Amino acid sequence: MRTSLILASLFILLLASASVWFANNPTSFDSLSSVSVPQADVASETLNFVHSDPASPEITSPPSTKQQEIKALMSLPASLRGTDINGGFKVDEDGHLILSRDNRDLFEYFLSSMGEETLEQILERISNLIEVSLASPAREEAQVLLNNYIDLKRALADLEQQVGTGLAQYGSNSLDAHRARLDMMSDLRRQYLGDEAAIAFYGESEDFDRYMLQKMQIATNQTLSSHEKTKAYVALMEQAPDSVKPRLQDDYKMQSLELTVADLKATGASEHEIYTARADVLGEEAASRLQQVEQAQSVWQGRYDQYAEQRQAIQQSSMDTDSQQEAINQLQQSLFEDHEVRRVQALDRISTQ
Repeated sequence: MRTSLILASLFILLLASASVWFANNPTSFDSLSSVSVPQADVASETLNFVHSDPASPEITSPPSTKQQEIKALMSLPASLRGTDINGGFKVDEDGHLILSRDNRDLFEYFLSSMGEETLEQILERISNLIEVSLASPAREEAQVLLNNYIDLKRALADLEQQVGTGLAQYGSNSLDAHRARLDMMSDLRRQYLGDEAAIAFYGESEDFDRYMLQKMQIATNQTLSSHEKTKAYVALMEQAPDSVKPRLQDDYKMQSLELTVADLKATGASEHEIYTARADVLGEEAASRLQQVEQAQSVWQGRYDQYAEQRQAIQQSSMDTDSQQEAINQLQQSLFEDHEVRRVQALDRISTQ
């Protein structure tokens, strides 16, 4: 009982002390929202897109007091609300901006809202983001990069309007026209961004575009057999830039396997040897399916070859043209199902051409 009285007395004393403190320090819960918070910290925690180079010591931007800029950054247009900001910036140990594809991705993330906002509003948003997230000299470097990127996009838009006339000189040679267009775009990117930024932003895509042009050149080369084209594809993939090779792994695997199987068949290898070669690359299930497909194709080809011999005999007979065609139609109906006849007729047209 005595203990309870002591605790009650202490509680009353604490309430009295608290009342005196609040009387001398009138602060409401609502007023807590006006407490100044360094902007760099807010940007880092709410946007979470600016980071230092993992290989470099952690670099923190100095605090900023421009609260209205953080508010502007967070009031995103409808199409971007609820999404994660794509891309970002990295700085090196000396505080300089590290040029990378992430920079371009960040610009494009905000530019994707064009139409909901004007270009001026979007650029102001990105500039505010740069201002509160980066310290000098990276801040100024990022702003220059943004300005150059926008100038480049304007120039590329003008190029697209002029490109038709400029490429007309290549006539029907679409490969040369595509190559010339790629060269124009590449030159323009370096003119506005400089070599380092152009390679960081577009190097991988340009490498892949040039690879595809070379592949198209092989595909349209009518002097090469199917086997020769496959060999050329494999050689091209082996010589491709390192930035492109990860995208070619599956194609390279299949094309190389095709060459291996062709060589095995040429040397009279057994079906089991061919199956084993495929299974080593594709797995047993896929190898089994391919073997079944190949066997079905072989049976079909045998049936078609027999039909072709009989058709040729009809065509070489003394019957008139209409009678020959009627006999061929009857031959097709007797040897093939209705859905197969269409395939036979298509193969006949190809062989005639």
